[in-house]
Amino acid sequence: MFEMCYAARGMEAKRVLLFILLTAAAFLCGCFLQRVPPEDVFVTISPSIGRVPYEATITVHAPPGTATFELPGETVGPLDSLALDVVVDSLSWAATIEWSNGKDNYRRSVSASGSNPRPAIRCIIINGKHDLWSLEAGERTLIEADVRYSGECNVESFRVTSSLSEHEYTVFYPPYEPGVCHALWHGWIVEDACIFYPLYCSVETDGLPISPCALDAGYPIAGATRTNAFQWGAPEDEGVEIPEHTATIAVNVRDEWGRLTTRSFRVPVQACDYEDTDTIDYDRD
Repeated sequence: MFEMCYAARGMEAKRVLLFILLTAAAFLCGCFLQRVPPEDVFVTISPSIGRVPYEATITVHAPPGTATFELPGETVGPLDSLALDVVVDSLSWAATIEWSNGKDNYRRSVSASGSNPRPAIRCIIINGKHDLWSLEAGERTLIEADVRYSGECNVESFRVTSSLSEHEYTVFYPPYEPGVCHALWHGWIVEDACIFYPLYCSVETDGLPISPCALDAGYPIAGATRTNAFQWGAPEDEGVEIPEHTATIAVNVRDEWGRLTTRSFRVPVQACDYEDTDTIDYDRD
């Protein structure tokens, strides 16, 4: 009986001694393990520029360890592999990578960019005619934008200024829908287009501008001579002589990346004479 007790105690003592030796060895190995210098851990992405979306590879240049990839919208890892294939899906793309070998931990960032060209605003089209390059005072005028782009974009707005007046010409997008840039023309809806009347600028209102005729659906209507902020000051009972001048039409286009592109076109407005301002025919279409 006593011999068995002494044997059991001997085995327990051996196990305790073995545990102490293993613990000491692990501690000594840890003490002698060299740390990885920060400069030995860096990250690259290839390619780093291209037409979005494009495929690229993130590579962690470091001794063996694990890597966690914090990408836009998701986190991948930790992985034993120090490389990861990704899709760059924005014009300005970035990721953060955390590397660890169990002792050292480093965080590194990497970025990529898109080379996608902006929309090209090639020209404007007046009244649906590619060979027309002049405007007539008071005429209901359709302006379309010819935009070339491989992705998605839309004309956000038109802006028309004049060399004859400090007032901008009022632009209409009938039938009016908030945020929609289109125009009703001869019964058809033309996208990325607007309507304006050279020499017409609506007086200020609490809401939408006043249209000088009944063709601009969705806008309030009133008499043109009572709502036009543009004043040419002709003497009473005398004809109104409007000199030739220039309208500058600016087109604003926004693409799917949120970039705003603007191009301006200078178009002559023909000189004309009126007996009085009431004779201007805003309703022509």
